Amino acid sequence: MNRLARLLAVGDKLNGFETARLLALTHMVQADAHISLFEAKYYYNSWRPITAIREGENDGNNNTAGDTNWNIPQRPEVRVTPPTPSYPSSHAANGGAAAELFKLFFGKDKKSFTIESISLPGTKRSYKSFSQLADEISLSRIYIGYHFRQDIIEGKKMGRQLSKFVFENNLRELP
Repeated sequence: MNRLARLLAVGDKLNGFETARLLALTHMVQADAHISLFEAKYYYNSWRPITAIREGENDGNNNTAGDTNWNIPQRPEVRVTPPTPSYPSSHAANGGAAAELFKLFFGKDKKSFTIESISLPGTKRSYKSFSQLADEISLSRIYIGYHFRQDIIEGKKMGRQLSKFVFENNLRELP
C-alpha cells in the first residue's frame, strides 16, 4: 500500500504536506489494522477451511464428513496456509483499510490506477476504484483456500471502520 500511496501522490502531484500526510496515514492504518485484527483472530480463534474440511467429523454436525487427507492443491504461487486463526482476514482488513483511506483522502472511490506486482515482475493490474482493489484483495484469500467468506466480509469492514477513525482523528491540518 505504501507503493500505491506513492504512485497516487505522484500521479495527483500532491505537495509535500499532502504527500507526507498520505504516506503517514497509510502506514498508520496498515499498522493499526494488523494490531487490531490479530487481537481479533486470537479472540475468536476460528479454524481455517483446511482444518474444517479435515476435521468435519468432529464439528458436532452429523451431516458433515471430514476428509483427513484433503489438502489445498499446491501450486508454485500458493504458500502453506498461515498458522494463525482464520477470522477475520488480515488481507481483507488491510485492503479495506487502505481503500477506505484512499477514498477519504482523495474524496472519491472511483479513481483509475495501475500497479505492478512485486513478486511477479512485469505483471500489472489496473483498477477503476479503490473498492475494486479491496474486493480483489479480499476475494483472493477465498480463492487461495485460506479463508471463509465471512472472514473477508468482516475483515474488510473492520479495516474500513478503523481507517475512517484514523483519517478523521489523526494528522489533520491545523487551522
